[in-house]
Amino acid sequence: MRAFCLGMLTAGALLPQAALACHQLSQAVWMCAAGTPWAAVRWDTAGDGTTMILNDYVLSFSENFPGAEIRDDLTTLQEQFVTYAELMEADDAAPIEVTRQEIVEFTAGEAFRSLQLDRYDDIDTVSAVMLAEVGTARIMLYLDGPQTLDWPEIDSASRGVLDLLRESCADAQTCLSATEARVVTE
Repeated sequence: MRAFCLGMLTAGALLPQAALACHQLSQAVWMCAAGTPWAAVRWDTAGDGTTMILNDYVLSFSENFPGAEIRDDLTTLQEQFVTYAELMEADDAAPIEVTRQEIVEFTAGEAFRSLQLDRYDDIDTVSAVMLAEVGTARIMLYLDGPQTLDWPEIDSASRGVLDLLRESCADAQTCLSATEARVVTE
């Protein structure tokens, strides 16, 4: 089902990117990774450009996840995530085990995060599935690690990913926002 979610992005909307400080995840969500290992990720070029690989971690993302059609100002992140989880369960893609679910606040917004054990192609992975709200945009992020990963590690790694999300990036080399770029050049 995750492959289906990722395939829903319009063709050509996101292409594998060079090693830049700022990665565009969607029209309205950026990952500003300057000074972090995520700045030099390897993009999965076999797919649709929505998957990054960093050591043992795989980060996939999509604005078109099951339940994404709920686009109103009244539905909370948790309510929308519950809809997503119900659709995944109906498709026999429910997690093996859910360890913790919670709202996580970060610099540019908040996310409903589920730390869970998943199985893909008979391989267990420790995962953080995160529905993040950045500005007015919502995006689903899937951070998968090896099954030997400890829960505190995926907790820390997923918080780290969320802390890199931004609404804009005026300069892909430095990750400055449009406001910051204006201040630097004045």
